[in-house]
Formats: sequence, structure tokens, C-alpha cells
Amino acid sequence: MKLNSKNILVLLLIIIPVLLILNGVISKKYSSVQNNSLAPTVTSAPNEGIPNIKKADKIEVLNFHRTQRCWSCSTLGKLSEKTVGEKFADEVAGGKVIFKAVNIELPENKEIVNLYQAGGSSLYINAIKDGKNNIAQNMKVWQLLSDEPAFTNYLEIQLRSLL
Repeated sequence: MKLNSKNILVLLLIIIPVLLILNGVISKKYSSVQNNSLAPTVTSAPNEGIPNIKKADKIEVLNFHRTQRCWSCSTLGKLSEKTVGEKFADEVAGGKVIFKAVNIELPENKEIVNLYQAGGSSLYINAIKDGKNNIAQNMKVWQLLSDEPAFTNYLEIQLRSLL
């Protein structure tokens, strides 16, 4: 393959999401804080750490991102927000399900970025039960970005399992 600017751009668009995913898996896999009702349990697998949460009092879906976003990062945010808005309209209106897009580079978001331990573009689900955070990073969504119906179906199932 001849390395010209177009090929380099294509390679970067492939490599950057993979590196972000690997960074999330490595840095989040073993991170957890226990014995504190406000402390999250952070994991890298979909709903790992929160599978026993049924009837969450509230669900927060957070899309963390940087100021500059590639196609994958932008698509993750758009599809996540659209799924929550369309499939959980009543729950959103009632305050039971919340979607937030959070730019990790803005100083005003430092507290929430630290709480979720977000290091880059990512999607987290927090099933709040009895005032306790149950936070899990959802990695599977990255595999579904090019298939909107599959993405929507998957995320809807994940969230409904917590309601």
C-alpha cells in the first residue's frame, strides 16, 4: 500500500478507535472503589458489575468524548442519544433515564469525568439503586456502530434489563 495522505487518514480512522477501546479495557478493567455509597463500580464489559440491578431507581447513560471527534466517536454519541430519546421517551420525561454528552476536556466536567474514570470516548451506564452508583463502561457498542438497528436494539435491551 502506498502511504499517501488519504491512506494515512484511513489508517488513523481505524487505529484510533482500536487504541481507545484497548485503553478503556486496560485502564478500567481493574478499577473499582468499594464500601462507599457514592463510589462507582467501574468495569469494561457491558453491564458487568451491575447484572443484579433490577428496578434501578434511575439510569444515567453518559457519552464521554473529546472536543475533536472522529466518525466513530461522533456516531457513538448520536446513536446513543437517539436510542435513549426514542426508545425511552417516557422514562426521560419522568427523569428515570437521563442521557448526557460530556466533553472530558472541559474543566467544568472534571468532577463527573473523575467519578466515571473516563479517559476518552466511551459510553457508560450508571444504574442508580438506593442512592448507590453502579457504573459500567459498555464496550460492545463500538462493534455495532455501522449497524444502527443492531446498535439501537442492543442498547435498548441493556437499558430495559435495568428498569
